[in-house]
Amino acid sequence: MAEKHNSLSLTQELAQLDEKLVSLLMTRTNLLSRAASTRRSKNLGITDPNQEKVLWQVWRDASKADNLEPQILKKIFHLSNNLSYARVERNSSNEKPLCLFPRRKPVEIDLEAPRDQILRSMMFFLGATNSSPLTIAPFQGNDISLEVINALNLCGFNLAFQNRQCETQPVDSWSMDNKIIYAGQSKFHFYLLLCLALGQVTRAKFTGSTKLKIHDVRPVQDILPQLGARLTIVEPHSYGLPVRVESSGQLPETISIPKGVSKKFVLALVVAATTYKAGLSIQLDESFSNSKLLRKGIGFLQEHIPELQFEGLSIIVPPVPISLDLSSVDIPVDPLMSLHLLVLPFFTDGKVILHGKWPQHAPHLQDIMDILQEFGLRVSFHGGEITSVMGNRPQQLSIDITSCQEYLPLVLAMSMGLRGQCAITLDTTSEDVEYAQDLLENLGAGYAIEPGLLQLGLANAKKVSESPWQSPGPYWTLAGSLISFTHPGVCMTNADNISSAWPWFWKIFMNLPSPQNFINSARIEEQVDENHDDKPKRKRIRITTD
Repeated sequence: MAEKHNSLSLTQELAQLDEKLVSLLMTRTNLLSRAASTRRSKNLGITDPNQEKVLWQVWRDASKADNLEPQILKKIFHLSNNLSYARVERNSSNEKPLCLFPRRKPVEIDLEAPRDQILRSMMFFLGATNSSPLTIAPFQGNDISLEVINALNLCGFNLAFQNRQCETQPVDSWSMDNKIIYAGQSKFHFYLLLCLALGQVTRAKFTGSTKLKIHDVRPVQDILPQLGARLTIVEPHSYGLPVRVESSGQLPETISIPKGVSKKFVLALVVAATTYKAGLSIQLDESFSNSKLLRKGIGFLQEHIPELQFEGLSIIVPPVPISLDLSSVDIPVDPLMSLHLLVLPFFTDGKVILHGKWPQHAPHLQDIMDILQEFGLRVSFHGGEITSVMGNRPQQLSIDITSCQEYLPLVLAMSMGLRGQCAITLDTTSEDVEYAQDLLENLGAGYAIEPGLLQLGLANAKKVSESPWQSPGPYWTLAGSLISFTHPGVCMTNADNISSAWPWFWKIFMNLPSPQNFINSARIEEQVDENHDDKPKRKRIRITTD
């Protein structure tokens, strides 16, 4: 009898095997999520070290025969566990797709603009460490802000929030020594708290959400000895949190930051250095010369600390005491989030008014504003108000977003609203282009992609996918909401990923055309939770259509 040969190529065999692997991974994620959810309902941590120990023993025993690299295998084990933990953290174990059929009436919006989260966190820090009281208003509470407020209060600072404002009071002393500090989901907050610990003799443990558990802290781990500190990763074969930090409080006069260190760490170090007795001089590698984050963050700092110097690749933070010469501050708006409201007249006509201070130190912001003007949007600024209306609508466009590619989700959504074609010049090797392609495939949109160019509105449209689109991040969720005006019924999963940063967005969107009529003013009267543990405090956001 002739032997039967496998006609599949290696790639096809791998594809079949990967399909089974993903299916098994989904089943495992569901089971582990159930276990984690049960623990959470009992006010326990979502991770169970004993359970993980038993499961890892299975992985280790099963892999011995094939001699797999144990460090890589352990990392895959932790990553697969984190799929479940991340699901439970966002309360979406039973998440159903959100399908959008927005009202097409002309908008009449009059609201406070969302504020820049990083600049707000910087001001929380500066206010907490300042020698005079400070009021930060308006304050639109979200999970990310509450995480850093709780962490700072745990260290002995005094921050409180109510009536849509956050107030800081000076304290006689503070300490991070022998504390377990939950940094939440923000890399910047972790780095800010870490750098704060460098100014004193401190031994502390930092924990965080799943996002920080899979974050690679090794570049910072390598540089900390220059700052008189040592960072130890707690979990074997892991590169992220939890970590232990020991600092001597002995800081150098000058430090050089090499290539590869997170820009968020550099900004956090600059902010935290305002608490160092002798200040700090920082010399940056040339790779930091075009950092939008540093230019924005340090430019904002210089508005309130004129003595701080930033020239070329050199940053000089003056020695303490540094006193903020103000009693209240209004944080500049977040242009990326705000523009997802300001562009609504492009889809529905009408008018949008947002209240807030337009940022002065947002590199390449003018580039995206010029692009929006090409789409026909007319944005004006007057007396703390940002107003947008529609002018003449173009049939087709050719635009270049290379300098401001972080706005790709927004530009993609608007391009879908053109009657003709849109050619977008951009860096097609960037990961966000893969996200764009996944969305376009799900919508069955006609498009073409080649090195450096994405073309939309082509005639090669396909059938719309029956599966919901999984939003990869908050700004893609915002883009999906805009696309629903031109593609009613678009369904997405993970739509709650915007809520931790902008908890009012879905209430705004679901109550168009005049959401201000449905949003109560000044009602945030929560007190900072005194119970500090390793678990984040979550709030459910109810989405209504009435």
